[in-house]
Amino acid sequence: IFLAQQLQRSQGVCRMSQSELRAERLALAKARSSTPPPKVTGSAGSGAAHLPSKSVPTPSPGAKATETKSLPSAGKPLPGFRVIYLTVFLDFFANGIILPVLQSHAKGLGASGFDVGLVFTAYSTAQIPGSFIFGRMSDFVGRRPVILVSLLMSTVTLAFTLAAPSLQHLIAARALAGFFSETSVCQAYVADQTTAENRAAALGHMGAFIGLGFVVGPATGALLGLFGGFDLAVKFTVVVTALNLLYAKLRLGESLGCSVPGQEPVPQAHADWKSYLRVLLKPVVTLVVIGQFAITLAFMGWDTTFALWARERLGYEQRHTGLAFAWLAIGFFLASWKTRSFAKKPANTFKGGIAGCGLMCAGLLCHRCIFSTLLALPPLFSIGFGYALSEIVFATLVSVHTPKTLQGSLLGSLSASQALARAVAPVVTGHLFDMAPMNTDFAYTTLAVAPAVAAAITVAAFAAMPVEKES
Repeated sequence: IFLAQQLQRSQGVCRMSQSELRAERLALAKARSSTPPPKVTGSAGSGAAHLPSKSVPTPSPGAKATETKSLPSAGKPLPGFRVIYLTVFLDFFANGIILPVLQSHAKGLGASGFDVGLVFTAYSTAQIPGSFIFGRMSDFVGRRPVILVSLLMSTVTLAFTLAAPSLQHLIAARALAGFFSETSVCQAYVADQTTAENRAAALGHMGAFIGLGFVVGPATGALLGLFGGFDLAVKFTVVVTALNLLYAKLRLGESLGCSVPGQEPVPQAHADWKSYLRVLLKPVVTLVVIGQFAITLAFMGWDTTFALWARERLGYEQRHTGLAFAWLAIGFFLASWKTRSFAKKPANTFKGGIAGCGLMCAGLLCHRCIFSTLLALPPLFSIGFGYALSEIVFATLVSVHTPKTLQGSLLGSLSASQALARAVAPVVTGHLFDMAPMNTDFAYTTLAVAPAVAAAITVAAFAAMPVEKES
């Protein structure tokens, strides 16, 4: 019921825009009906009436018509948003299902501890080129084809994961799955159909579904693992992703070139590399990409080592660690949910970025004070809430300072920076633990520097923000 309410409220912006569009249509129809008919000219005895000639514009031979898509008729929620939110949810849900059973399956194939790390790192490493390539491609061929291909390959790579006969094949299957990840293209889809004012709220709704995937996925995977092991969990995931592909094929429309009420229609022109580099090298965009890398480095460094830390400090077993991550995911979801109420003004978005980075920094530093499960609850919630909040702010900042024709390219670049951080974070954090093996708090205290740097970058990004934002 809660998920259904979130989905219904997430369409509020679209319904509002459609109402404005319907009002404009009614006004235009009224203006046409009040226009007097053309006068009949000619003498009374001429026996023929002459109507004024109507000139029909003739297009030039070399002109090419540009078709601009419009929003659906009023009264219906925009189908694309529903499909995109469901797609993102199922993507993280599917990956969450695999996580609890993938490690034991890799060990069953003869993997060492280092090899298990490679299985997980392969996914993030392949995302680095994949996020940029498919984000850039979506600016040329449209969002819908790229998303459909990504969903198809997600199903195929899960089948490869299930059928992998050796550890090498398993690593290759996970790398292919990461390469075809479509999160940045889904963000571009949302950006195509929102204005700069309501984009943060829309991206926040997407983040809420990501948080739900984090909560439901691992719990489902653990449950399926108890009854049918790795095979049942992956088979279930293949069915879910296949159904998601079918639903998207039937319901997902194209967003590239959509006209948003209150903005000028954007033709489907394709920007060149020079335009892409010009936007990427804007001070605000460059700073945000660096800030996103820093905040993701801290989060993933903590995420990949918390189970080891909690076992040493609190004596946690696997089920305790799973519950701790579920609590963190609740903070992630609530941060994304809260975004819809404060993100309408740039000043509030700025405050959200500072608050998100600050909460992450405080959560990492407070690990020094954790000696029981009760004391662990506030820091874990703070990390989940802070990371989600800062992630939404950074994505919004990149999007509102990027032309419509480059949304996929720049959001793909931002996603690539996240993937790079996810790939190097386990190595960096593991090295920090090795530097002070007797001091379990040293690594997380050092990692807290990263969100502090991200907070300073947020301040610098807003200071570098031009007076005129995206029209």
